[in-house]
Amino acid sequence: MSEKDSSAEKGKLLYEEKVPRSLRPRRKFTGRRWAFFEALARIFGLAFVFYAAYLVALTDLSDMNNLITLAVCIVGAVTIFYATEVMTPRYIRNIMPMKVYKGGVEVYSSRLERLLGRPSFMPRQDIRGIKLRRMRVLVDGATKNLPVELTFVLGSGKKVLMGRRNALELDAIVGILGRELGIREL
Repeated sequence: MSEKDSSAEKGKLLYEEKVPRSLRPRRKFTGRRWAFFEALARIFGLAFVFYAAYLVALTDLSDMNNLITLAVCIVGAVTIFYATEVMTPRYIRNIMPMKVYKGGVEVYSSRLERLLGRPSFMPRQDIRGIKLRRMRVLVDGATKNLPVELTFVLGSGKKVLMGRRNALELDAIVGILGRELGIREL
């Protein structure tokens, strides 16, 4: 799909979230440095997987040392892939601005999430509703019950967790979602 087709589907930009400084990533471990360490972690994860395959195929698993090594490899691979493919995209989605268009909502999606069928742009008709977590927040000297966490519930039943966000920004987004797109709280 070309950029022109994509923008026609999205429609007019209604709102772009402003991410506060407090939620922005640290300075020393961002961008290319973080991508380097993430790629390095994936290489170690693959090394664990290949070594586990070697242990299964070419060693005697009745030997307790081989069995323990196999368990360590499996736990290591699962831990590394969970950190790089699940935890990191959640963190990045939390700090990347959400964009509300006339035709839907755009949020960050990792390569793996896109491969598994969750694109970064969610058309209005695919969103069944939203779930909010609210808290009492002090705003201009008064306490208000504002949303602090947002989860999109898709028509397929999948949930897209957006994580904790700025309460005032999220309140504005929820208002626009309800007024302009007809997406209500479930």
